[in-house]
Amino acid sequence: MSERLEKTYPAHAHPHLDALRGSHAVKAILGLPGFRRLYGARLASQWSDGMFQASLAGTVLFNPQHAATPADMAASFAVMLLPYSLIGPFVGVLLDRYSRRHLMTIAQLLRAVAVVATCVLVWAGYQGFGFYALALVSLSLSRFFLSGLSAALPHVVPRNTLVTANAFSTTSGTVVSILGGACSIALLSLTGKSDHGYAVVAATSLLGPLLSAWLMSLFAPAAIGPDHATRQSAQRIVDVLRGVVEGARHIYAHREVAGVLTSIAAHRFIFGAVGVSILLQFKNHVPAGGLVPRDIAGIGMALGIGGLGALIAAAITPAVARAIGKNAWIVIAYGTLGTASGLIMLIDRPWSMIVASFCLGFAGQAVKVCADTIAQETIDESFQGRTFAVYDTTFNVSFVIGVVLAAYALPGSGRTSWFFVSIAVMYAAVAALYRLIALKHEVRR
Repeated sequence: MSERLEKTYPAHAHPHLDALRGSHAVKAILGLPGFRRLYGARLASQWSDGMFQASLAGTVLFNPQHAATPADMAASFAVMLLPYSLIGPFVGVLLDRYSRRHLMTIAQLLRAVAVVATCVLVWAGYQGFGFYALALVSLSLSRFFLSGLSAALPHVVPRNTLVTANAFSTTSGTVVSILGGACSIALLSLTGKSDHGYAVVAATSLLGPLLSAWLMSLFAPAAIGPDHATRQSAQRIVDVLRGVVEGARHIYAHREVAGVLTSIAAHRFIFGAVGVSILLQFKNHVPAGGLVPRDIAGIGMALGIGGLGALIAAAITPAVARAIGKNAWIVIAYGTLGTASGLIMLIDRPWSMIVASFCLGFAGQAVKVCADTIAQETIDESFQGRTFAVYDTTFNVSFVIGVVLAAYALPGSGRTSWFFVSIAVMYAAVAALYRLIALKHEVRR
């Protein structure tokens, strides 16, 4: 990696490299022009994601000109998450063979075209196959672009700041995506929740891919890879497919990793089901005029509070995990906050969903930080990429299955006692099962 950085930013021509030795890491990486371009492109792209996804969700689920069905809800989530999760492992084949600068610039320009076409369909009130196909294209190009950013990052920062650069970039991107969703809600208060209003919101998101494409065009063609060695070792499509299968087998052979990834999949399944309940409650059950708003504004509040829970969990988990152990923290997160989220929602008040969102955001992020670390510490280096490809696919597929089942099982109000009790029981069961897996692993060691 250091050789790649030296080629892009020779030490004698880049005074910021010296600053890395004596200044705060975040301040130092922000002093690197290449990082600033990638970072700016990420923020613009993920802000646009928040705007665009909020407009899609709104036009499908909260547009008074259309009656959303459970099938619409399930389809919208499946479009947003499932297809790219299945083809994501193959993205590296392109990124490791061709100029990332060219691919990422073209991806954002194509995404802009897809956004414009989607806006036209939303304006016309069309929600057929073409609408979902264009939404899928736009969201897949966005995910492709984010994968390219991760691959490009080692070319613009030194090795000793790579972890900081990754954490800072991805956390900022998540926050900006939430802000993009908030911007769409604010804009809807001016445009109105109609076909034309949602089309205007979606059109506003066009600024993100255009700005990102411009920032990427400022790089030299080979500045962010792939380099010659990467091109020479790039895999073929069939090799990637074989590698994913081998990664799944490798995970199964390491039972602690298999256990923690299974617990993550269970959480994502439950989280998807709870998300449907919260959507339905804000759409059909929460009264107007209360402290907690109904409709899409209430959804925005729940997402924001859930994001706050995730940020707090990310901040404290490293210290807590060092003090009591990662396995113990996973069991506590699921057994307390996870279980509490189901029990809290038994209370038929809008604030219960806000509190449950915080609990779920905290528990999910706390476990994910531990799960990522366990996988990185346990899995052989040569299997890391394949392991996380399986991880990402399982993560999103489980979520979509939870969404689909809940969309058809829940009543229109989103409220039924058996569902909330089931959530609490499932989290308690996941915590207990993972505790058994962890104990067996500790005994073997």
